[in-house]
Amino acid sequence: MSVNGWLQEFRALHKRARQKQLGDDEKQLYLQAREQFARALTAAQGMTLKPGEMARQTFRVAQAMQIELSLNAGIMRAMTLDVSKGGFSVVLGKPPGENEMVGFTLRMPDGMDPIIGRAKLVASKKQIGNYRLSFAFQGMSDYDQERLETVLFDAALARIPG
Repeated sequence: MSVNGWLQEFRALHKRARQKQLGDDEKQLYLQAREQFARALTAAQGMTLKPGEMARQTFRVAQAMQIELSLNAGIMRAMTLDVSKGGFSVVLGKPPGENEMVGFTLRMPDGMDPIIGRAKLVASKKQIGNYRLSFAFQGMSDYDQERLETVLFDAALARIPG
């Protein structure tokens, strides 16, 4: 099967999964296809997987999503630069404290309920006048992980013509 043919089949399967129209056999096929698609995205991003790591947990999507961060210094509103199932990055004027746990509210598209949780700063890069900060989600529920992953696949598919 051609790449375009596979991609069209995956799009159709993804759409049916979003509408909760998959039987058990199709769900397994869909999860395998999601992993295959995520592996292709991960490879295209120049990322390598650790042994036993699933690409679905690793790939990132450059996606602007509204996020509100609850910091010791107060509430900060920002837009994500990229998002993965494991975390997100933003640009802020100054980073939170080194061991500060950050509360967040991530606005979801299409009127979906936001994801509310906690995150930990894992990287900080000083730029001119601000910082690029990367956060890892902490203790996100399986339900919210699945919702986020679906949104990430939507965003990735939207960038591929066809």
